[in-house]
Amino acid sequence: MRFTGTQGEVLRCLDMVSRAVASRDVNPILTGIYLECGSGQLTVRATDSEIGIEAYAPVEGSQPGRTVVEAKYLVSLVRRLPAGDIFVQELPEQQMIEIKAGTGSFRFQTMSADQFPSLTAAEPKPLLRISSEAVLKMIRQTVYAAQRDQSHSVFGGVLLEFAEGELRFVATDTSRLCFNRIKADGGEGFKMILPVRACVELQRLLPSDPESMLEIASMGTQILFRLDNVILVSRLLEGQYPDYTRVIPSATETEIVVPCSELTAALERAELMGKKGPAIVALNVEEGILKLDTRDAELGESSESLTVEQNGPAVSSAFQARFLLEMLKTVPGEKVRIGISSGLNPGMIRPVDNDDYVYVIMPVRVI
Repeated sequence: MRFTGTQGEVLRCLDMVSRAVASRDVNPILTGIYLECGSGQLTVRATDSEIGIEAYAPVEGSQPGRTVVEAKYLVSLVRRLPAGDIFVQELPEQQMIEIKAGTGSFRFQTMSADQFPSLTAAEPKPLLRISSEAVLKMIRQTVYAAQRDQSHSVFGGVLLEFAEGELRFVATDTSRLCFNRIKADGGEGFKMILPVRACVELQRLLPSDPESMLEIASMGTQILFRLDNVILVSRLLEGQYPDYTRVIPSATETEIVVPCSELTAALERAELMGKKGPAIVALNVEEGILKLDTRDAELGESSESLTVEQNGPAVSSAFQARFLLEMLKTVPGEKVRIGISSGLNPGMIRPVDNDDYVYVIMPVRVI
């Protein structure tokens, strides 16, 4: 293997795949990064058996070959190399790879590429082609509601569903639920649960370019996402996702419209009143005034009022301030609609100009 590439392009590929490198050496080969060159292209791959990422970069003067190099040292070195061309060649007799840049020359031990797994052992079955920008937005507006400490539970994933010309993302940790949808042409119906980690990594890889397209494909118990210069493969979570349609209220007692920035700022102040646990904020709505009250027995209390548009009777309910804030920080518009019901009935938040993004949140009993 021999090629010349730019430090920037090679580093871009290494950065993309490095998050998929195994953090434990249960299988030593998975702590490395797979390199393969041929036909003017460098292929860089990493996997920990849960997710896998493969990226591509143009190279010159390439001589076909493949090898595996310890990821920790390879990425660190290339990141520190000067900008410009770098020359890479395999030294098979010494079982090493040599990297030259500027006046420096560096050699690393290699591992056998034959032992490194392929990401597409099964033939991918195309399911849907959709705007990368749209999927990026949907992940941002959904993934935060999934459980982060239940990686093998369905609640530790995001439901991806394509039906009736709509792509839907759903996430819940049983205390709140996010529902998001977008119209999509063509495609084949599917329903699968993607682990939170895979969603986070996909979000990191997706460009915000409105011209970029993302291909979604199925590989049995795995899912594949393909962009022009990178693919991500992830295992799917097994299990039956709950019927989210039964969780979304058809209506609430009272609905208010409130400026998003004002409510976010007030909640950030209220959130300071949580010393040993999450801050609980009581929302009291009456005569066009939203009053936010927070109290911590060991710390203190706060009270703040906002003018709102109110439709419905006076009502009161309490929620975790953090849960409200996480949703509000994903709303691009200026105002949100908040539906509140008395007792322990769920609340509902939506952007005023978008019924496709719905956030359902369970109230907290205040003693």
